[in-house]
Amino acid sequence: MGVANIALQTREKLIQVLNSNYALFAYAQGETTSGVILHHGLRNIALPALTLQFASLSELFGGTVLVEKVFGYPGLGSATLQAGLRNDVPLLVGIVLFSAIFVFIGNTLADLSYQVIDPRIRIADTRA
Repeated sequence: MGVANIALQTREKLIQVLNSNYALFAYAQGETTSGVILHHGLRNIALPALTLQFASLSELFGGTVLVEKVFGYPGLGSATLQAGLRNDVPLLVGIVLFSAIFVFIGNTLADLSYQVIDPRIRIADTRA
């Protein structure tokens, strides 16, 4: 799903990281390019790539409609089309609710995985 967009975004972010001040400082301390990429780049390029990947989960619904039309499978896309043509409002509301929950779960998983990848994002313990 959308690998080209993720690859371009990741490439641009890595170029930005390699041209940053902390990468220059790491080079000055004798760090190799692969060391800078491993120690400084991966954490910084993983978050935007992860965001784009989870955001593209909503494209699954558009892909199902295309596959259903090409191969003639009955499914969610044809059910949505038939519900719209027949003015079946409860079915349309159910399909929209299901797709909204699917997108919400994808975004929530992305937010929760941020805390695993980058510990600086963790919510501080407010008990004092």
